[in-house]
Amino acid sequence: MIIENTSDLIRQWTLLTLSDGSPVAEAELVNGNALVISPQAIALFRRPGDCINPLAGGMVRNEAFTDGRILQPPFIEEHRAGFVGLTDGLALLIGLNDVRMYPNRNDALRNQNMICELSLAVD
Repeated sequence: MIIENTSDLIRQWTLLTLSDGSPVAEAELVNGNALVISPQAIALFRRPGDCINPLAGGMVRNEAFTDGRILQPPFIEEHRAGFVGLTDGLALLIGLNDVRMYPNRNDALRNQNMICELSLAVD
């Protein structure tokens, strides 16, 4: 019997359209929460699908990009373990307690020039 183990923190991701017409990438994390990446922010939701249902009340928190940056779809270009490569060369690092965005993969690896940080704690 072969047991497949993976260190990926994202199970799967989907490109969605919100009710206002905005495109977002929804990434289901291994703990069952959803990380949503929009053109101007990242957000944490309790469950996948909560971002397209405003009555679900599933948003935990969000963080806008402080430098006025606007991402273009499809947002996620690659993901492996806790690293997520985003459009325009941006990078996310997903840790046990938070998600951090950096302007590029080299800055992410060196933990320099962080653009924003989002806690993954759910009350």
